[in-house]
Amino acid sequence: MHPPSLQRQVGARLRRLRRARGLSLDAVAAAAGTSKSLLSKIENGKISSPISTYSRIASALGSTVGDLLGEGDGRPCVLVRRDERKPTSGRASRFGYTYEALGHKKRDKRMEPFLLRYPAGLAAAPSFTHDGEEFLFLLQGRLEFVHGGDRFVLGPGDCLYLDGRVPHGGRALGRREAVAVVVSAPA
Repeated sequence: MHPPSLQRQVGARLRRLRRARGLSLDAVAAAAGTSKSLLSKIENGKISSPISTYSRIASALGSTVGDLLGEGDGRPCVLVRRDERKPTSGRASRFGYTYEALGHKKRDKRMEPFLLRYPAGLAAAPSFTHDGEEFLFLLQGRLEFVHGGDRFVLGPGDCLYLDGRVPHGGRALGRREAVAVVVSAPA
């Protein structure tokens, strides 16, 4: 028997959190600025979503993205080995990137670290919004990043610190994917 996919695990955690708070799908969807249908699909493990969507849902539940992705123990310092990262797939990749949770073993976080992979070949950068701030450090490739009306081209070692409430998103430039460490801090 195979363990449940991360997508199904996230859905089950979301349902448990929502029910524990006595909230309906309609109430959470409205507070998160998403549709009841999308929320139901996430809860049923049918799709995964961009970090920005998970962030809005977590905020609507008075929770964190880490709670949805499944946090570990309460130790003050945790190690996540390369093979212990939590990759996501599905819907998020349709929006221009895939990501891996890097801090999922830490409980009670004030920030959410991810490894984002922007595939080569996207015609335009998708746009997302979420509460809080975000820090992006480009590890490899070239990245076009749009934040509101500003456009930036980043190379390895470049970084951005941004307000997540302003529409933003990135896409790889050239024939190689761009890889970045992104740290999101909820409001």
